[in-house]
Amino acid sequence: MPLLLSGGLYQKCSTWNIASCGIILRKEKGGKLMERLGFIQAGFGLFGEGWADLLLRSEGVELRAVVDPSEEARERFAKRFGDRGIPCFPTLSEALKNIQAQAVLIVAPNRAHREIAEEALEAGLHVLSEKPLADTWKNALGIYNAWKRSKKLVYAVSQNYRFRPEIQALKKAVAEGACGNIEYGTYEFHEEWRLGGWRTSMDYPLLEDMSIHHFDILRFVLGKEALAVRMTSSNPSWSPFKSGAVASGELHFAQEVLVQYFGSWVSRGHRTSWNGTIRLFGEHGTLSLEDDRLFVTGKDGKREEIIFPRYETDGRVFVLREFVKAVLEGEEPSTSLSDNIKTFALTCAAVESAQRREEVALRYYLGELEP
Repeated sequence: MPLLLSGGLYQKCSTWNIASCGIILRKEKGGKLMERLGFIQAGFGLFGEGWADLLLRSEGVELRAVVDPSEEARERFAKRFGDRGIPCFPTLSEALKNIQAQAVLIVAPNRAHREIAEEALEAGLHVLSEKPLADTWKNALGIYNAWKRSKKLVYAVSQNYRFRPEIQALKKAVAEGACGNIEYGTYEFHEEWRLGGWRTSMDYPLLEDMSIHHFDILRFVLGKEALAVRMTSSNPSWSPFKSGAVASGELHFAQEVLVQYFGSWVSRGHRTSWNGTIRLFGEHGTLSLEDDRLFVTGKDGKREEIIFPRYETDGRVFVLREFVKAVLEGEEPSTSLSDNIKTFALTCAAVESAQRREEVALRYYLGELEP
């Protein structure tokens, strides 16, 4: 008999998706909708098209301009969305001079994030950014310090895997002690990147652009911070990446929780889901996420599936929803910069460890954050 996990998930609606999800802002008396939250989108590359589509589909928000230094990207936007009358600019400066907006959405390559973020914050605009936060720890700190100086502006990062129903269900099962306190685990990921683009020229593409999701999932599900990491990296002969398509290592979390990690972005044959295969071990048994299905195995070896509410969604819907609510009501989003920089620090430590081939402590990164 499968176990049923129901209450407490982020979203109980089984039909939640982009098409049906309206992000409704607060209404005035009489039910009249207030002015929509205006966005300038910086970047129209591989992920930019999806974000533009999401903004245009969502109630309560408005895409008011797109910025991209590439003429080809601007022409592509005009071809896809030209009937909307949305202007395109080569620089954020030009957009800010001509467009009234309340927020900037960063969907540019990570090497450009700091410059865009600092300009947006200086102009008094809230920021929603694609992950990763930046390309280097130095630039992440620059963004963080600029945001701290801005006082009341909202800054969130789209770490959207957190909002997937299977990840929400896994967190709930851990929190409810389905197999006792978690004391160690394994995380395995196998997929094949086929989309090309600037990621293929990164030094550590798996760790920087994919494992960062897995690291964030572990922080979220365990409810613990990483203390140290030891990682190695390799690049198979058939890899389209310059380097670093495979990584293996250990993540040490608070209370001596150890997680063994292996990831590949060039897997041929066997593949996992994009969430990977996660096994978490406690005194009373094992929780496992396999092909996005959740199981618990007791000490007696009896294995049962945990059934949880499913909802079709692009996780960015929830990221956007939280961001809008934060701007309107002052609530800190769960993927706020103050939280996400810890995921980015773990990723930077993993890259450093792979470079040096030795364990790296997170305190050397987190100790640099302003209180």
